[in-house]
Amino acid sequence: LDILFAGASHLEGSKATIHFTRYNDAGDYVVNGSAISSHIMRSGRHYATFKARQMTSDRINIGIIRPLLKKNDRMDSEFHPVCWDDFRTRYDSDVDFTIRASHWGDGNVNCCTYFGDGACYWSSGEGEGRCKSGDREWSGNGAMGFDPCTIGLLLDLNAGTLTVYKNSRRLGVMKRGLTGEYCWMVTLLTECIISVERDVPPE
Repeated sequence: LDILFAGASHLEGSKATIHFTRYNDAGDYVVNGSAISSHIMRSGRHYATFKARQMTSDRINIGIIRPLLKKNDRMDSEFHPVCWDDFRTRYDSDVDFTIRASHWGDGNVNCCTYFGDGACYWSSGEGEGRCKSGDREWSGNGAMGFDPCTIGLLLDLNAGTLTVYKNSRRLGVMKRGLTGEYCWMVTLLTECIISVERDVPPE
């Protein structure tokens, strides 16, 4: 996860491990921290594990977002697409979503995350989605808890689905109807460390 916003940093120089703290280097309070991969998933099946530890709560978002370009190198730029169903215009001064928009297909899910309490948050970035309360009705909905754990996500672009695993146990299909290109992302609202790794989905 190489694209970083306020509050998020690489732990010991590793782009695979994200550390979120409430205060930046200048001592300013930070509400959330986001980290996004520049690696674009275009087709086929993709599985990644997100190992969470040293968290003070379960307020962690793990998921997918459309490919984007950060317009500047500022580390005080906050980016929290999960909470705003108009995030494409809200963050227009800092983030460019147009670079690969022609490859999105006809789906309207432009950001989708598993939240630590088990809810699915998603948004088109243009006013559609479930960003205020989240969707808790998906089959297999299960919370992360406060103990260290591993959340796995299987993005199947052939089937257009996003499936969630916890500690290698399949919880269920969280979202359907996905089309086009995506990248892995995390948005953290609690101090924690997240390690990300591409892997093979459990049998």
